[in-house]
Parts: sequence; C-alpha cells; structure tokens
Amino acid sequence: MTGYFPFMPSCRRYNISICNDKKFIWFRVAKVGTRSVFKIFNQVNLTLDAEHPWYCHYPVQQYQTFFKFGFIRNPWDRLVSCWQNKVVKKNHFEFSESQRSELLDFKKFVDYVSGLDIENCDCHLRLQSKLIDLNNIDYIGRFETFEKDLSYILNRINIDPIAIPHENKSKSRDDYQSYYTRALKDQVAQIYQKDIMLFSYRF
Repeated sequence: MTGYFPFMPSCRRYNISICNDKKFIWFRVAKVGTRSVFKIFNQVNLTLDAEHPWYCHYPVQQYQTFFKFGFIRNPWDRLVSCWQNKVVKKNHFEFSESQRSELLDFKKFVDYVSGLDIENCDCHLRLQSKLIDLNNIDYIGRFETFEKDLSYILNRINIDPIAIPHENKSKSRDDYQSYYTRALKDQVAQIYQKDIMLFSYRF
C-alpha cells in the first residue's frame, strides 16, 4: 500500500502566495504583473495566509485541491523590462559602480545573463518555467493578455469584477523589439530556449 504524505515538500523551491479562504496558490513570476495582482488583492481586502514567501518548498498534497495559477511573459520583453528597472533605474543586483556602468549597455547585460545559471539565478532573470510548478498548475495567464487572464482568475476564485491597475508599468520605454539586433535576439533565444519552446513565444 502506498503511503500518503500530506506534508511532502515540492521538489523545487518557488515564490508563492497562498490564500486559504479562497483556496488558491499563486506562483509569483518576477516582472510579470506581480504588483498589479497584489494591489487588486489589497483593494478587495483579501487576506493572504502566506503573502511574500521567497524560494520555498510547499507541501504539494496539502494544497492539491487549491486553484493554482501564475503568469508568464515574452522572454525578450521580460529581459528588457528587467534591465530597465533593475539595472538602469536602480542597482538591484548590487553591481560594482564600474560593472553597472558597463551593463548600462543592453548588449553587455545580455552577455552577463548568458553566463548565469539561468535555472537557479535571481528570480528576475530565472527561467519562468522554473518559477512555476508546471506539474501542479491549473492556469497560466500571459502578460500579453493580462487583463483578460486576470479577470478569469478573479472570477475563478470568486472575487467580484474590479478595475485592473497596471503597477510598475514602464511609461517611457520603447517597444522591446527596438532594443534588439538580430544577433542579440538570437542570443536571448538561446538563453531562454526552454521558456520559448514550452510557452510558444515568438520574438
């Protein structure tokens, strides 16, 4: 007879938010609308029993009946957004002054990312497929259809319709494609090949 272990932890660690009242788990993917989702939850006075856990195992069987969701984003677009917000605007990665000055060149930043362990690095740069438990997920929304997909999620967890804000949205940034040469596009395609294939993204 096979044993039942309700507290057996997930194989990988994730950034998750849990709500026992609405019975959901949200796999938070950095640079994919997380602030907007948090603002919605705050507006409707939703209590999150686990709000900001980072890089943690969770007991898969214990939450088997919960609705589990996450959001993904075009990898080329997400990388530009990360560079703009976490390198150009602030020194999130705590680079030295000389290194940050060099990485203000987007091409140099892409070269830097290509040298990382992309499955286990900082969550703003990590493969999105490693930030979501793909073996235990009910719905994956897309940044490109954020309002529609979030509306579906809110309906699924029984939250009344509400205007969806866009927190931390880049107001002055050009279209992400304008940051890429053909060579850079191909380089990022190689770095994020798993996400591009799994989620069927195109440049």
